Amino acid sequence: MKNYIPVIIVSIFLSACGGNDQPQNIPTPVDSSAVKSDQPTITDAQYFWSADADSSGNIQIRKVRPIPQDSLNYTSIIEWMNGQYPEVKLETEKLSGDTLYLKIADSRFLTNRMGSTGPFYYLQEVTYNLTELSNINYIHLNFKEGNHAKPGTYDRSHFVTEKR
Repeated sequence: MKNYIPVIIVSIFLSACGGNDQPQNIPTPVDSSAVKSDQPTITDAQYFWSADADSSGNIQIRKVRPIPQDSLNYTSIIEWMNGQYPEVKLETEKLSGDTLYLKIADSRFLTNRMGSTGPFYYLQEVTYNLTELSNINYIHLNFKEGNHAKPGTYDRSHFVTEKR
């Protein structure tokens, strides 16, 4: 019994000193580099672009979604564009320096059937999406000129200063 008395006294003393039975929330420093997230972090990613109407009905070019790493090449982006606009088939002619040369064999839909502003936004989307790649700054489009679109070399600045 004598052996148990010191243990009992120490136990009573320790429980009485706690004062509050609630655990204290003491913040501990967190090393942010060690925190793992289920969501991937995207930094300085390339994006798909789309010309869409904003809430007031004005059409603007905007980033739609990141381009997956396995699609960071002009072949994949051209396939994606051809899927978005099956009536206007882009074909690669060549890549020379920082200019990608493309051809549209049948340009009737682009030049005459997309209205007066449709071709402008299509060419803007093609240019923005392909110049999103780090090694391409210019897009040269080869097609038969029509009422609403003409062939030529385009870069992003063309669509900032060009009047519709």
